[in-house]
Amino acid sequence: MNNRMVSIDFWNTLVDAGSNGEQRQKMRLDAVRDISNRHGMVPSDAAIQQANEAVTRRFDAEWIDRQRTLTTAELVRHMLEALKVPATPAEQSELVEAFMESFFAGPPKPAEGVDKALAEISSYYHLAIISDTRFSPGSVLRRYLEKLDLIRYFSAFAFSDELGVSKPHPTAYSHVLEATSSRPASSWHIGDMQRTDIEGAKAMGMKSILYTGFSTPDSENTTADFHCDKWNLVSDIVLSEI
Repeated sequence: MNNRMVSIDFWNTLVDAGSNGEQRQKMRLDAVRDISNRHGMVPSDAAIQQANEAVTRRFDAEWIDRQRTLTTAELVRHMLEALKVPATPAEQSELVEAFMESFFAGPPKPAEGVDKALAEISSYYHLAIISDTRFSPGSVLRRYLEKLDLIRYFSAFAFSDELGVSKPHPTAYSHVLEATSSRPASSWHIGDMQRTDIEGAKAMGMKSILYTGFSTPDSENTTADFHCDKWNLVSDIVLSEI
């Protein structure tokens, strides 16, 4: 296992990003309404939706064009600016906390069979997570993995809010390769997006698997070495390379 690693994306690879998303969104928007109401403002659903869309555009511009993700605090600030809510610093901090904790109001469901697959793979490879974050920073995702008792399989993490870059930036991959003393040619990356996961891994000289268990838009146009929709197949593929 000395120089072999498997790095794994979080959203739509380890977990289903769409599961329980409405509960998470409701908690965030309820918190925005509460802060607005304190200042005598009652934003309409349409106004909140427009503000949310504006924040999404700003996020995507950073993520796609600059290979960086906005932090939770930046997202909150942009949301309040879009709604013209004069929140105090304390209220902004309160809203950041609500946005972060919304993850646990509707935690995503883990992929079927992922626990068994991680146990099998970790016997032969170092395991790492490379995840781009948005409302839920790396600190929250670690807590979730602890609750599921999955964190024990991982020895390195590259969360974009902590690292300052997002996939496909080479630093996201080199960070976990160096942390596990692994060689790219002996390592794999598993994720659901061609533009971020697969292109980033291939540029580093790593092998790659496009995971299509939750998201399939890139399945017909990928440069991944393999693509599959079940974690037992992921395990079979990477273990066949031992």
